[in-house]
Amino acid sequence: MGAPQAKLGSVEARAQDSRDEILKTAMRLFANRGFHETSMSEVARDAGVSKALIFWHFKTKEELFVAVLNRLLEPYYIDFAEEAAAMDERAQIRKLVEFYLLFVRDNASSVRFFLSQMLRDQRLSDSLSGQVLQLYSGYRSMLVELIGRAQQKGLCMRRFAAEGVAGFILSMLNGFLVEYLFLANTAIDPEGAVAMVDEWLFGELPAPNSGGDGGSVA
Repeated sequence: MGAPQAKLGSVEARAQDSRDEILKTAMRLFANRGFHETSMSEVARDAGVSKALIFWHFKTKEELFVAVLNRLLEPYYIDFAEEAAAMDERAQIRKLVEFYLLFVRDNASSVRFFLSQMLRDQRLSDSLSGQVLQLYSGYRSMLVELIGRAQQKGLCMRRFAAEGVAGFILSMLNGFLVEYLFLANTAIDPEGAVAMVDEWLFGELPAPNSGGDGGSVA
């Protein structure tokens, strides 16, 4: 049994190595040339693998693109998951805001490419758009859930519903994204953005019977 198992392990390792090389190559080509201008044959050639092997790993080019996007996001999700267990809701929200801005800053070319595809290229399929928007929706859901829990514990303002608060924060973050990606000489300051969100959402709250206005804790 030992020899067959060792052989199987070797095959699986080679398959994983080839998949990693394909993703690395596709990431570079998609960012530099664009989705439609990059062919699967070109990815195969630059990755040093056969086209058949690419289609063994990924049924379509769109599936490959989504895999590339997931690979970009993976280290951030892992970091957040590892740290979140030891954090309260306030710290987790701060981390999510930082996560968003660091991802944009560290992957600017890929994010810029995808946004241009979404906004300008009508040939981008509904399937691909839906999968990527699902990732964004998952991030938004995490933010809504954390804000809702913080409100229940009286940690932050409760005047507005968690969904509305999350939407406001995301509008601000998306504004940072657009300025950074498309306006010259604009830098992202994750620390400053986190501080602004923190002060707005968790700023010192009046005591329950202090007579504060409608923005106080209900």
